[in-house]
Amino acid sequence: LLYEEMGVIEEGGLLDSFLADIMAQEDLAPVYAMVLDPEGRVLAHNRYAEYGRVYRDPVSRRALEARGFLRQSAVHAGVTVWDLAYPLAIHGKSWGVLRVGVSLAPLNEELRELAGQIFGFSAVFSLGALVVFWAVGAGLARPLLRLRAHVEAVGGPEYPEVAPSGRRDEIGDLERAFAEMVGRLRASEAEREKATRKLLENERLVAVGQIVAGVAHEVNNPLAAIESALFQVERCCQGDGTRYAGVIREGLERIRRVVGQLVDLTRSGEIRREPAALPEVFQSASLFAKMALKRKGVRLESAGAVPDVAFPADRTKVHQVLLNLLLNAADAAGEGGTVRLEAGADEGAVWLAVEDSGPGVPSGDAERIFEPFFTTKPPGKGSGMGLAISRRIAEGHGGTLTVERGRTLPGARFVLRLPRTNPEERE
Repeated sequence: LLYEEMGVIEEGGLLDSFLADIMAQEDLAPVYAMVLDPEGRVLAHNRYAEYGRVYRDPVSRRALEARGFLRQSAVHAGVTVWDLAYPLAIHGKSWGVLRVGVSLAPLNEELRELAGQIFGFSAVFSLGALVVFWAVGAGLARPLLRLRAHVEAVGGPEYPEVAPSGRRDEIGDLERAFAEMVGRLRASEAEREKATRKLLENERLVAVGQIVAGVAHEVNNPLAAIESALFQVERCCQGDGTRYAGVIREGLERIRRVVGQLVDLTRSGEIRREPAALPEVFQSASLFAKMALKRKGVRLESAGAVPDVAFPADRTKVHQVLLNLLLNAADAAGEGGTVRLEAGADEGAVWLAVEDSGPGVPSGDAERIFEPFFTTKPPGKGSGMGLAISRRIAEGHGGTLTVERGRTLPGARFVLRLPRTNPEERE
């Protein structure tokens, strides 16, 4: 305008060229461009038909009154645009205003594309998050569900076998603590069952003892009379009478032996402890076994060095248990067989083991052989009381008597374990 006023350039030429440059900016998406004089008259416009028109609308008035850059929303030919107005002033003199209308359609399109991208990303992210959350939740819930099943099983007839998953988090700590608790409960239940069985066994033996005491008294007196009469018969009779008398005497001896074993069973829990040396107990049993087994044609093997360890025990009853085990082993091994006797000690107990080369004990009879009157020997060869009395003596010492498969010989291996300290003192 200044140049036109000075006559330097042709009127309107520079403005038209300037507006043409603005309209050529496709990235701006211009809709219109115009220059208005201070009165609102069009001095230049991208549409020549608008030249000379006077704009008096509110948008134009605010643009002419603005002292600086002004942006306002307007509607042009039914399209919403940003009307950008910049006053043209030099040294305080207003020469008019430059107005450019920029279409919002490209911006809205980009916003829609951006919204679609954001929505797609959000959907993918949400789906991925759901998968991750599901995997994490399943990973957390699986051990908890397994732990809940174990907790519910605790109230059942048997305690569950709890194997910790090896996790290093709080759930793993909970699994390990629960496994330890179940282990303690299982041990406590085993001790309770053991104590209950022992109590019932004691009560049964007390009742049996009372019966046996009466029966022994009632039986021994007639037996003594029968034996006396039998002695007279043997003196008087000859031939078949003597043979029959021998059968009768054998039956009397068996009756007397069974009654005596019943009495021993009821008294087997009565233990009189005194210090005993393991080598002496081993040597005493070994010497007696050599003589007894030699008559049966059975060879005795003795282990090497025996630890020099002392333990509290009723030596007479321990000797009784060992002799019973050795004689049973000789019967199982048979003539020409082998019986092995060995002894040892560990931190809390001493042990003596008797092993034979016989057929062994069937797995189904491993516990039944310790019941009174149960025997695997042929009729007339055993009363089934020896092992019952032996286990009773072992338990009276606070120890155990168990059977297992042989280690050096193919038959059975009976192990007598006795504590190295008095159980009553430990309590």
